[in-house]
Parts: sequence; C-alpha cells; structure tokens
Amino acid sequence: MVLSWTDDPFDPQYSLSREAFAALASQTDAKGRSIEVIKVPLPGPLFYSHEEANGIESSDGMNRQEGERLSASYANFLMVNGHIFLPLLDSDFDDIAKEILAKALPDYQIVGIPTREVLLGGGNIHCITQQIPA
Repeated sequence: MVLSWTDDPFDPQYSLSREAFAALASQTDAKGRSIEVIKVPLPGPLFYSHEEANGIESSDGMNRQEGERLSASYANFLMVNGHIFLPLLDSDFDDIAKEILAKALPDYQIVGIPTREVLLGGGNIHCITQQIPA
C-alpha cells in the first residue's frame, strides 16, 4: 500500500498521514498477511499561481483561488503492463518518489510524466484513466 507522507508537523496532512498509517498497518489482507505500507513523500506543497487560478472559467465544481493548495500526490500513479506512470510534480521530490517506488516494485519500469496541467483540474494520472463517461 502506498501512502502519501510528510514529516512537516505544520503541514495539514501530517496528522492525517499518521492516522492513515496506523489504520493500514494494523490491518491484514484477505489471506491474513500484514499490509506493507510504503511512505511516499508529498510534493511541495504546491499552490495555484495567479495565472492558473484565473486561467479557467469558474463552475460549480471548480473555483480556483490564487494561493490555494493543490492536492498533489505521487500516489496518484497508474500501474499497467509492467510500467508505473508516475506524475512528476516537484523537482525536489520527483527522484525520491521514483526511487521509493522502484525499490518497492522492482519488476515495474517507472515512467515519469510532467502532469501539473492535469493536477490543476484536481486529480492526476490515476484519476483521469479510470472512468469513461457513457
């Protein structure tokens, strides 16, 4: 199980990451095996720029504000055909996330994809590859 993680006690995700880790680490899978929780750092924090916040018309589902935090996560990757398509979000953390996933999933080839434009819509690679509207 991959879990977004921060060591910054001032980050709002700090306590949420710890609660999630405790909940996951105390569970077992369907065969009674302990769940291995792999911590992957959060990028950033990343925020909407002035141009990004004002570059799209507001709607009921999306009202961007300059300085609002983006919901960036390396856990929003896609696994398919022996590959992991990993969002590249922050040059300070991209290589760390790649290294952690490569170690945890050595049979997969990690392919990094710059996805800030996708992130601006509120999700990332995994989100945009799941459902096809009727």
